[in-house]
Amino acid sequence: MASYLRAGLSPAAASQICMNQCRAQCCRGAWILSLRQAEVQGFQAQAAEMGVEALVRPAADGGGWVRFSEHPGERCPMLDPTTFACRIYDSRPQRCRSFPERMTPGCAISGG
Repeated sequence: MASYLRAGLSPAAASQICMNQCRAQCCRGAWILSLRQAEVQGFQAQAAEMGVEALVRPAADGGGWVRFSEHPGERCPMLDPTTFACRIYDSRPQRCRSFPERMTPGCAISGG
């Protein structure tokens, strides 16, 4: 898979930009997070441990979908609304780990 992380940008620096500059735009709004089958149970368990409601709709392939618009603040339930940090960063889903998958206008960590 091609990486569209801006040239010379480390993952740690990208994380800081996401939290402090763009305030996790990719984790808020009308986005839908796709979870692999192997990720669904862990995602739900982590949410339960934190006392966070995470509505995961089943997908045909056994995975799941998290519609940010169905959660408070129209954001990923794992996004801290104060710090804009991912509460499960070290065990975040593959879709989140591989972001950005394409050049994204307005995304400061993207090569676009």
